[in-house]
Amino acid sequence: MDLDKLQTTLEELGQPAYRFKQIKLAMYRDLKEGFDAIENIPIALRQDLNRLLPFNELILKTEQKSLDGSGKNLFFTRDDLAIESVLIKHGDGSRTVCVSTEAGCQIDCSFCATGHLGFKRVLSPSEIAEQVLSFSRELKAKGEKVTNVVFMGMGEPFLNYDNVKKAILLLNDKDGFNLGQRRISVSTSGIIPGIERFGAEDWQINLAISLHAPDNALRSRLMPINKTYPLEKLMPALDAYVAKNNRRLMIEYLLLGGINDSPRQADALADLIHAYGEILRLSVVNLIIYNPTKDSDGHWDRFRSPSLAALRAFEEILTKREIAWTRRASFGSDISGACGQLAGEVNSTH
Repeated sequence: MDLDKLQTTLEELGQPAYRFKQIKLAMYRDLKEGFDAIENIPIALRQDLNRLLPFNELILKTEQKSLDGSGKNLFFTRDDLAIESVLIKHGDGSRTVCVSTEAGCQIDCSFCATGHLGFKRVLSPSEIAEQVLSFSRELKAKGEKVTNVVFMGMGEPFLNYDNVKKAILLLNDKDGFNLGQRRISVSTSGIIPGIERFGAEDWQINLAISLHAPDNALRSRLMPINKTYPLEKLMPALDAYVAKNNRRLMIEYLLLGGINDSPRQADALADLIHAYGEILRLSVVNLIIYNPTKDSDGHWDRFRSPSLAALRAFEEILTKREIAWTRRASFGSDISGACGQLAGEVNSTH
């Protein structure tokens, strides 16, 4: 629900100021699914709101469930754009929702299915937050809840900074969804002005950088944004962020078989991190195994997952070089789990 429109509508209807908070709490805290379910507001007001204002900005089109318990939702916006979000169920009981911030993406990374869709528009704060609410309602029925939110879905969060910030504040609001700041993470492809602005905020939101290559030549080929913000500019900005905020930086490294997974590249990654003292002091490399994607015609793309031998060799080098690392567990490979896959499949026929 667009909360600004809600407030304006309530004022136009001559409602007392407290009605806004009642409805916001019903949506974000109580996870009500519509105006008719909000029993502490008058029936006549529920009828007026149903007539004047959509309760949900997003329309749930498709739900997919993985054998590992994860899930993916495909939504359509009110102007008929496809976006998606993912629920990841971890073995320790935690539940992470990965949200999209744009319909499509402006960055066009060569390995990402979202980039192939092109860029449509940025998402509003309510369109971002409602992705979390949709999974939260589902989990509530099972006695579970969302424990973490990551801004790592479709789109570049820092090219929609204002709306992403508003969505974060909505989810963190103690009088609403009340998700702790340290349970929220934002991933960027390397938008330096966004990193600097993010580091100046008075909050404890986590930052992740999508690195994916240890040198400019390869990174520019994989991620064209590197031509605008090359490593010699990006790494000092990240080092300054860590120094100022004293918060652990997550370095995301997507392992692409035969492209960025060699022992030489593992050493180059270690060299890059060792060159920046604050990053070396307080960062962790998150190794991600590539999840193959299909194009709109159903053909597999040119990238592949690394071999097990290459993966272990890469990890061993990072360990020997005293680089903190972790390997992200693979979720949802049986449900078009990579960003943009499901939306791409729908867009090819929609």
